Amino acid sequence: MKLLRKNQSSSEEIGERGFTYPFGYKEEDAYIILGQKKFIGIFDVLFQYGTNNPASIGWLLKLIPKEQIESGKIQFVQREKGMDKDREDDIIETEIEVNVSTLENSKDERNAKERTQNSQRIRDMKDSGDLAGAHDTIVDSDICLIVKSDSAEGVEQTLKEIKKAYKHNSVKGVMFVRRTGEQLNELKNLLTTVRADAWHSADMSTVSASKIFLPSSGFSDEQGVYVGTDISSLLSHNPSIVDFTGVRNAVVFMGGVSVYGSISGFEGGSLLANGGSAVAHVMADSNYLAGKRTHHIMLSKFDYTSPDSLVFDMTKESINTLETFGSVETVQKDATANFNKATAVMLLIAKTGSSEEKIKLEAELKDLLVEWVINSANNGGIYTKNPEREPNRARRILATENHKDYPTLYDFLPALNSNIAKRATEGEGPRAVADFLYKTLKTAFNEYPNIFHKETTLPDSFKSNDRNIYYDLSGLENDRKVAGAVFLNTLAYVTNRALNGEQIIIHGLDNVEIPLDEIIPYKEIMERKNIGLITVFNGSEKAINPVTYSAFVGKLSRQDMVILGGLVPNELKDIETTWSRKLPEQVSKTLLESNPNILYFYRRRDRISALIKTHLIL
Repeated sequence: MKLLRKNQSSSEEIGERGFTYPFGYKEEDAYIILGQKKFIGIFDVLFQYGTNNPASIGWLLKLIPKEQIESGKIQFVQREKGMDKDREDDIIETEIEVNVSTLENSKDERNAKERTQNSQRIRDMKDSGDLAGAHDTIVDSDICLIVKSDSAEGVEQTLKEIKKAYKHNSVKGVMFVRRTGEQLNELKNLLTTVRADAWHSADMSTVSASKIFLPSSGFSDEQGVYVGTDISSLLSHNPSIVDFTGVRNAVVFMGGVSVYGSISGFEGGSLLANGGSAVAHVMADSNYLAGKRTHHIMLSKFDYTSPDSLVFDMTKESINTLETFGSVETVQKDATANFNKATAVMLLIAKTGSSEEKIKLEAELKDLLVEWVINSANNGGIYTKNPEREPNRARRILATENHKDYPTLYDFLPALNSNIAKRATEGEGPRAVADFLYKTLKTAFNEYPNIFHKETTLPDSFKSNDRNIYYDLSGLENDRKVAGAVFLNTLAYVTNRALNGEQIIIHGLDNVEIPLDEIIPYKEIMERKNIGLITVFNGSEKAINPVTYSAFVGKLSRQDMVILGGLVPNELKDIETTWSRKLPEQVSKTLLESNPNILYFYRRRDRISALIKTHLIL
């Protein structure tokens, strides 16, 4: 199939055969010729306004003739895409209101038909405005008809057969417009280009979805990975192919739902516990292919590891809680964050009683710790009260490769003991607080030496082929407080060791008890270093979820991808409120049923979504 064009400077035709005109391409050519006996005609499918308004769901299927077409073969292709955001905003915020006002004030209608059509237009535009207020979006769409026959006469006869079938079945308002002079480009761009103009449809997404024209997956990306089948498709087992390229930040909220997965292929699959980790692994593959390292903080058990892996069992490894990971440029922020983290770790492990008691203990403990680090740690202090004036002294607090030379919190015990006598001069109450701190923390320090009394054992750098680093905390999941303390240490280590552009996946954030305020500084480090964050929540009806921890994981509306499993009514309400997006009725109904192996995928960049029966291939 080749394009010919006429030489404008002479009567000679240049180019190669391929169109009906025997000597070259003519703008009025009505067909494309393939080989000796295959003629193709491409037509725009347009609708006369109002002829299918209102219509039942799936009305576009009427385009497919009920009778057998004898003279040729036909294909209808419907294409949709989200409208450009600036154009959408202009329509929603300005044009709808202006056009409604113009039509309502118009007195020039010539007849009853025109008045009826204007009233229909006003109603449609007001409905669109209401849907836009409910955070619906606009979708551009067009439909084309491809007719193939063994002759030009066959193409024309096929058109007549289609129109006759429409007449017999009362299909009204359909118009076929020949793409004269554009058919070759149209055929080349059939699956990539949507004609967005005044002659084609622009619908709110809920209306567009209700047409249910051609059965296809919500995700049918040209390049991507198979994740399962679209349960809303009219074709059974219609594959969902998702391109995760560019998905740097995502939330996976499983709600207790399991997923189906297999290793390296379709054979040997099974339902996976903590399946959010499988979803996160599939998403992170695009990061792996881009040559970036991924750090997996495993708070829930998942036995699979990606290629080129390095695994640390955090029940056997140590990270010195007091050791400050950071940089010279941000040492003051890093030191402050680590003082807060070390205080939080000690109080997580210690049995501190009521929240009021904890607040009192926290203030005293932090003051003591800061004073000790500045004046006494390592026999003279390793920090300063004035980091801006004394930058050289301030940077002594930063971790180096000599981990054995860095003080631990166990070295802090004598300061806690000395504080008892000091506070005794202020009365029985202050002395009791100091005594409680010393005895409680001494017990904790002895009980958990890996947290409080050992040097850091993790490496300071990684090899180039260490592309997936696993920090496995799942062995601590029976003690949520200890897991929370180790998680704080691990998060501080990982965010500062990770390089710009790498990615962190937190598997099972809802498996720990961790104060939200203590992890916010590490989110700021990730943003500063352009580190992606995928957060997996496995359970349902937990205090830690994407809504309660949105200050850390990020708002749902800003995620590159959101994946939801089972929901309860309160979770659905909270998610829709914080997302500022009402889920389609079929989606919310399905998620409330918490069916095993059914997940909702939403991708922000093109606003494509689908309910998918999963089959993840790891």
